[in-house]
Amino acid sequence: MRYVVASLFGALLLFGFIALAGAGHGWIAGAFSCLPLAAVSFAAWLNALRTVPSLNVANGLLVTPCVVLVGTAYGTLSEGTGYFLGYWRLQGPLTGSIIALIYFNWIFAYGFSWWRRRASSSIGT
Repeated sequence: MRYVVASLFGALLLFGFIALAGAGHGWIAGAFSCLPLAAVSFAAWLNALRTVPSLNVANGLLVTPCVVLVGTAYGTLSEGTGYFLGYWRLQGPLTGSIIALIYFNWIFAYGFSWWRRRASSSIGT
């Protein structure tokens, strides 16, 4: 079951990359962002749904996307932000919120890992 859930979140990012044409970042920055984040998302949810989640893995999977997002920001700035801003203006706040939830789902996996690990460590005390 955990592989299905982890694969679903990774597949949503891959679908978003293809369907949203990089979500206004441009193809280079969009590819640099969505493709690695799909693997990060898969690994983050796989860790979060383990019997006992590893906080070391969760912390590593929190730092890695931050590096990817810095690269995405640089790529977006180098390709020009006009298309990016126009794209998000066109999408509107509701669609933007849904896309952001899918794009940043690895943050929820990190929080879920941390919460489950805290709960499992406090049971024995």
